[in-house]
Amino acid sequence: MTEATVQGDVLEWALEDAGVNRDEILAAVGLRGSAAQSLPLAGPVTLDEEALKYIARATRRSVYFFALPAPPETSRHSVDANFRAPMSNAGQARTLSPDERAAVRDAKRRQQAAEKITRELGHDAVRLPSIPSNATPERAAAVVARWLQWGDVQERRRHITSKTQLFVAIREALEGHGIMTNLLPVEGDALRGFTLHHDHVPLVFVNSAVKHPAARSFTLLHELAHLLRGVDKACDKHDLQSRTSEEAWCNRFAAAFLMSQPELTFYMGKYLKKGFIQDDDIDSVRRIAGYFFCSYYSVAIRLKQLGLASAGLVDAVSGSFEEPAQDGFARGGQTRVQKRLSAYGTGIARLFGEALQNAAVSEIEVRKSLNLKSQNELRNFLALGREAV
Repeated sequence: MTEATVQGDVLEWALEDAGVNRDEILAAVGLRGSAAQSLPLAGPVTLDEEALKYIARATRRSVYFFALPAPPETSRHSVDANFRAPMSNAGQARTLSPDERAAVRDAKRRQQAAEKITRELGHDAVRLPSIPSNATPERAAAVVARWLQWGDVQERRRHITSKTQLFVAIREALEGHGIMTNLLPVEGDALRGFTLHHDHVPLVFVNSAVKHPAARSFTLLHELAHLLRGVDKACDKHDLQSRTSEEAWCNRFAAAFLMSQPELTFYMGKYLKKGFIQDDDIDSVRRIAGYFFCSYYSVAIRLKQLGLASAGLVDAVSGSFEEPAQDGFARGGQTRVQKRLSAYGTGIARLFGEALQNAAVSEIEVRKSLNLKSQNELRNFLALGREAV
């Protein structure tokens, strides 16, 4: 049987960074003595090939990572010390799962690759809107809408006809203003998204395991709110339904961006003939959500924010409530290249294309960063990015 020798401190670093049960993993590969005593491994450790592959899978690392002679620097931890974890059912910060930590690590890697390129190309820092700490969510949403040149709902409805198209439009608007967006799956749908702020490459991540397009739009805007407030944070469903001050602010920002007060009250007066929505009037919520292409929950919190509904309506569409499935993101039918563009966004495609034209990066580096297998895939990826402008 083939054996491999790894450094004990590298193994310990990977186990800690992945957030897995150290003792359980070590016991599974026959290192029970050290695990039981909780003594840190040090020096050369010999493992058979299958044991090394098991540890690599458990820590979401390549087997080649374990060939390192020493642990990486602290700056290479998957999750920085100031990164804020999502909330649990009990309202306490929970531990990120190994898959969630791996998603943050991979997003940081792409962000760092993009940062290197932007600096070599001499790009200016991204100028995000300045939002005062005491700004109301509605005021902040109006500032961002002007920054993105978002327009009014009548104008948007001329070219946006579904909840899926709304998500794509918001994402493209953010990409066009220098915010990198990622849409990738993380096991389960507990994690909704996270932010990684940066002067040159601010990033918003949305979990594509969340299939409902309106939920994706709400998550994207909720995370944008965190980004504008300079917070690196992961959020799950409990955060997006939280009524704590910070999470509620981000929720109200997202809802206000989707539905301005004049547009919402006009719609209610003209089409619903109502000035207040009762707690059990889910049909009116459905109609508003359909007009603005947003979620029932965002409608409810916007109505409550404006005094057009009570907290009971928010309760009615929270918790175990499931919004009816409508248009979504079709499975299959995409090439590998199209899937990569959907995952990493058009902004990074244009950035890497510019870098290649200016010899600021090699094709091999780009293909490695974007998981593209061939030169042909790279050419197609860059072409799709240009077409999206």
